[in-house]
Parts: sequence; C-alpha cells; structure tokens
Amino acid sequence: MGERRGAGAGLVALAVGLPLLVAAIVMAVVFTGTGVVGRSPLHRAVDRYLETVGGGGPAPAAGPGSVCPGGAPDPADALHGLAPRFGHHIVSSTESGDSAAVNVDLTPAGGDRIAVLLELRRSGEHWDVCEASTGRMAIDPF
Repeated sequence: MGERRGAGAGLVALAVGLPLLVAAIVMAVVFTGTGVVGRSPLHRAVDRYLETVGGGGPAPAAGPGSVCPGGAPDPADALHGLAPRFGHHIVSSTESGDSAAVNVDLTPAGGDRIAVLLELRRSGEHWDVCEASTGRMAIDPF
C-alpha cells in the first residue's frame, strides 16, 4: 500500500512554496524593468535618449521650453567621447522638483562598464538630458 499524506504536508508545501513564488515574481519584475521604475517618465526619457545616442546617433532634440543651462557641453558629445556605441543600464536615480540625477552604467561592446551621471531638467512633462559626466552620485535608496 502507498503511503498517505495528511493535510498538514500539503499546507507545509504551500506555506514554503507560495512565498518563494511571490519572491520570484517580484524579482522578475524588478530586474526586467517592468515594475514601477520601468514606468517612470524620467527613466523612459533616459532610456530613449541613451538608446539613440548609444546607437551612434545624435542626441534627441530638447523639448519645447527646455530649461537646460545654456553654454553647457553637449552631453551626447561627452557620451560619444567615452564610447561611440554602447548599451546602458539605469542603476539609480533621484528627482527633486524639476531636476533629476540618474546613475547609469554604459556597456560598450567588448569593453568595461563605464559609470556615468546624467543630470536632467523637466519642462512640463518632458525631461531633457542636460549634462553627462563620469562617476556616480550617492543616492540613498530609502
């Protein structure tokens, strides 16, 4: 005769398996960029900008009423100076009012990752990349 499991074994399996399943789903959402961060207008603007510039193209035009400081070096030129073509990964970001800073890793083909800080300004609903420099800004995750 086969061994018969009680209801307790099923509950134990459910109690262990369900939290693991939930954790796996949360991690998949966070690491694939489809969570709240992926829906951020700031992050979408950075992604659009870096996909164009990283593909070797010119920087997207600034939005109407751009509030980037005049006379600043072109951030696309600074990025192309680091690598003519690259992929990217947003590491962290912070925003306050109409200003934001985004830490990004550039991933040139066959090269090492390059830590870059992008500074952005918002005009209405449009974010413009105003400055790019190597390095990181310390951003408290809490």
